[in-house]
Amino acid sequence: MFPTNKPMKNNVLNRFLPVPETVAKGLEPEPKITDFKLIKELGVGTFGRVLLVQHNATQAQYAIKAIDKRQRTNIQERFYFRREIEIMYRIHHPNVVKLFGHFEDNTYCYFIMEYIEGGNIYSYIPKNGVPTISTQQVASIIKDVISATYFLHHMNPPIIHRDIKPENVLLTSGMKAKLTDFGWSNYMEGGYKRTTVCGTPIYLAPEMINNTGHNEKVDIWCIGVLLFELMTGVQPWPGNDIQTVKYNISRLKINWPKNMDRTAADLISKILKYNPEERISLRNMLNHPFFTQFFPNPTNCLIRPDNTQYKAFIISKDHPLTWNPVFTGDNYGLRLKPFSNNGNYSSQTLNQYNYENLIQKYDNLKREYNQLKSAGFSAAALDSLRRELKEKEEKINQLLGKNTGGGGLGNTWYKSDNKTNEWKSTYNDLKSENYDLKNKLNLYQTHFKIQSNPIILDNDFNNIRNSISQNNKVGFSNAITQLRTNLDNITQNNYNTIIMMKNKEIEKYKELERIRREQEKQQLSALISKYNQNLTLGQLENQKLKMRLKELQGYFG
Repeated sequence: MFPTNKPMKNNVLNRFLPVPETVAKGLEPEPKITDFKLIKELGVGTFGRVLLVQHNATQAQYAIKAIDKRQRTNIQERFYFRREIEIMYRIHHPNVVKLFGHFEDNTYCYFIMEYIEGGNIYSYIPKNGVPTISTQQVASIIKDVISATYFLHHMNPPIIHRDIKPENVLLTSGMKAKLTDFGWSNYMEGGYKRTTVCGTPIYLAPEMINNTGHNEKVDIWCIGVLLFELMTGVQPWPGNDIQTVKYNISRLKINWPKNMDRTAADLISKILKYNPEERISLRNMLNHPFFTQFFPNPTNCLIRPDNTQYKAFIISKDHPLTWNPVFTGDNYGLRLKPFSNNGNYSSQTLNQYNYENLIQKYDNLKREYNQLKSAGFSAAALDSLRRELKEKEEKINQLLGKNTGGGGLGNTWYKSDNKTNEWKSTYNDLKSENYDLKNKLNLYQTHFKIQSNPIILDNDFNNIRNSISQNNKVGFSNAITQLRTNLDNITQNNYNTIIMMKNKEIEKYKELERIRREQEKQQLSALISKYNQNLTLGQLENQKLKMRLKELQGYFG
């Protein structure tokens, strides 16, 4: 533990992101940019910069994504940065770039990420029809991307990436592909569809272009476009402007090259289906001859997430090359695996741990719920709260042995414990609070459905209820007025969010238009230069003819 007189958090006036878990738990002070030595700049984007750095204490190298907090677009999109780190902290997969930590100061917020030395695969796209890597290497890259995507789609709740493209696939020195940039990622659950139009134009699926709602099938579509580009060096859709490209995507007009690999073309034709439900699954992709011709058992790369508990990475002492994220000892708790009576831990010990873990999770839930109350609910907050409630309810059922094959301790789980009364009382209180919380969530959801997106705040609801019980007409009128004001504010915030997303899309289109205009300008400059050269040559030739004419005139006198 660090000395109490040393500040754990940086002195930040306006935080973009939550305080890191290791800092909140007192495991280490919040890092500072001065804790790292700058090696070089890896790239510059609209959000800020990506830097290669070396940590002074551990000598470990990281890629730091520095997000400029002063940029207007970054200020408007801080919610997306928060969701990005929330998602990346949850993912532990060999084909996904790992997020080790984050911190911020008054100017930037920083993502401390795994450094992948090979860069992205954009440079491996064929140039002028000439391949830069073999078909087997392309198959290996796509296989790694499929493995990462399969893992995301099987998380609880499932995660969709929504921006799989060459710039977001990095390669190690050993040609292992790793998926990165989860800025457009989101959760999928309950069978409903997402409606945000996001991603790169030539990678947009038809359901995004037509605004009919989308699910995880958009990632499968993106993998098909990625494979097409890596095999041919061109985009699948004819057209020199965005609208033409979108038109051809929505009509599935594919520009097939004549000399394209037949096996790859067959697989792509099974991926790029207009109807998302007709697209080949990730597992069946790997069983296609495009992969089996190079790999005997390509589906062995597929990994499903489990309930393993992960320990936090401590920047100040852990090293990314030797760090094991899995809890393996008593210092970090137990792995949530079904131990037998002959195993290392008894069933009773394991369920006691489950119960203690449940209490801790519910304490965290109450704290987050209180934060949501003070800030006012939003659609995203409701989704987050619903997920937490669902996860906690599953823990309770597991504890009671419901729907788990009798693995829990049932109604007699507490009899062998010395703290029977204390545990039973705490558990009953927990169930009661859970019941109240679920009722409150149902209340919010009911009002959420009544209007476009209004949510009644606790204080407003209590004011209305008190004024009714006291027959206070003035108080009731004031409470209703305040409620409407708050609902208007929330609705305006939702409109602002929509406007923000549209502005982001417009900025992307502006950038593409700027690039197109720059290319036209370069082409025009080249034509003007060629014209000037021809004009100069013509003038010289004209001068020679005039001189010859004078000579002839003098000769004939």
